[in-house]
Amino acid sequence: MNRNAAIAAAVAKNRPRILTFLKDLVECNSYTHNKAGTDRIAKMVADAMPRGFEHQRIPNERYGDHHRFLLLREARPTTVLAGHLDTLCPPDDSFNRLTEKGDRLTGPGVYDMKGGDTVLIWALRVLDECDLLDDLSLICIFNGDEEVGSPTSNHIFTGMKGKAARAFVFEGGGTEGTVVTTRKGVARYRLRIEGRPAHFGCLKGRKISAVEELAHKVLAIESLNEPDGSLVANVGKVSGGLAANNVANDAAMDFEVRYWTADGEARALKAIEERMASVSVPGCALRLDRLSYRPPWQPTRESMALFDHIRAVAAPLGQTIIEEKRGGVSDANWLAHAGIPTIDGLGPIGDLDFTPDEYILTETLFQRIELTAHLLIGPQSSGG
Repeated sequence: MNRNAAIAAAVAKNRPRILTFLKDLVECNSYTHNKAGTDRIAKMVADAMPRGFEHQRIPNERYGDHHRFLLLREARPTTVLAGHLDTLCPPDDSFNRLTEKGDRLTGPGVYDMKGGDTVLIWALRVLDECDLLDDLSLICIFNGDEEVGSPTSNHIFTGMKGKAARAFVFEGGGTEGTVVTTRKGVARYRLRIEGRPAHFGCLKGRKISAVEELAHKVLAIESLNEPDGSLVANVGKVSGGLAANNVANDAAMDFEVRYWTADGEARALKAIEERMASVSVPGCALRLDRLSYRPPWQPTRESMALFDHIRAVAAPLGQTIIEEKRGGVSDANWLAHAGIPTIDGLGPIGDLDFTPDEYILTETLFQRIELTAHLLIGPQSSGG
């Protein structure tokens, strides 16, 4: 049996085990702030990895621990495979199961990104079963804080600089059968405002309201949105004050800006600096903290050669691969920033993440496992 047939047969034979593995992942809550749950997912991943990988655990007190699995071969180009263990799904008794609905599977985190983790791990297991892992040099990374911007793990990805020829990231694929070649960058902030408290009915003199200043700052940040979408901004959370008859002593807002290019990033940071340089309500004080950051990811000649290689590998498998430029961010931003030719979106096709209708198309789970197995054993593209 040739290796193509062997891979297809191994995927087909293991379909029930693959679905059971995915079900176990989905039905274990791993909300980013649920460290115990995220660490349980990590144990499932570690137990499922093929033998022969060196397992490195990077402890983390606040979020789930981060994990690396290394299978390094001298004189072989190394491929990075990346997934994350956490989700944005808090514990919810009404949405905590993997459910089959027609041609799709629904469940918390099934698309972002437990389906992608399943693709990554089972592609390796299939290759191991077919005795095709021996010549591969691989580094697999699973972090526990991706959904909050990878604040304690981004160094793991940038630390791959000069150590890898290419990187594959297993966020979900787009509904048209896409993989991702480009992502916006993002900077996320929290603004805290201090005013002067007073009883509004008994106020004498000038009102120094943190909430009034907050209103000015909300409009200032929202004004950053550019019509062509090259720079976008959003105030997503606000808080402040005690009651209607109270002059607010404090207020706060969380906001972010996103941009396609380094030039857009520079414009965004300069505009934020200008808008935070002064107050509209005299007497208020401001404190701005950056919560997270990812650089923009623009394709390079090498990464687009890698994309062309993926399309060529997919075609004989009956899979059509389309390029997507995605506004969301992922750890692919960090890998590309480290100068590694990178492709993202290699997980199963799906949509509606962060909602109770989150799903993947069932057959694409197996298709992407087969595709990934072929990508790993196929010839290196001219980009990697």
